[in-house]
Amino acid sequence: MEYMSIPIITILCYLIGEVIKLLILRKKKRYKYIPILVGSIGGALGLMIYYVSPETLLGTTNPFMAIAVGIVSGLASTGGNEIIKQMIKNINKKEKNENGK
Repeated sequence: MEYMSIPIITILCYLIGEVIKLLILRKKKRYKYIPILVGSIGGALGLMIYYVSPETLLGTTNPFMAIAVGIVSGLASTGGNEIIKQMIKNINKKEKNENGK
């Protein structure tokens, strides 16, 4: 259970980022603000988890460390999103090449 809070923060930040992208930031040029938002949300979630149950957040000893872990976890959701986008792009490209032959 000690390491369970990190993936939870990452998944929550990913989902919140997708909701923000769909509902609030509809223009693609505004997407550059999503990493800032999910990093901030991750920091807030890290701090909240620290005060609720500090031992579940990698044994953090102070709130600043909890915020740092939360921010990194939130920003990891942005990286996860990029990996998914690149995989889908490569699959579509491969299918397009196979259908074009």
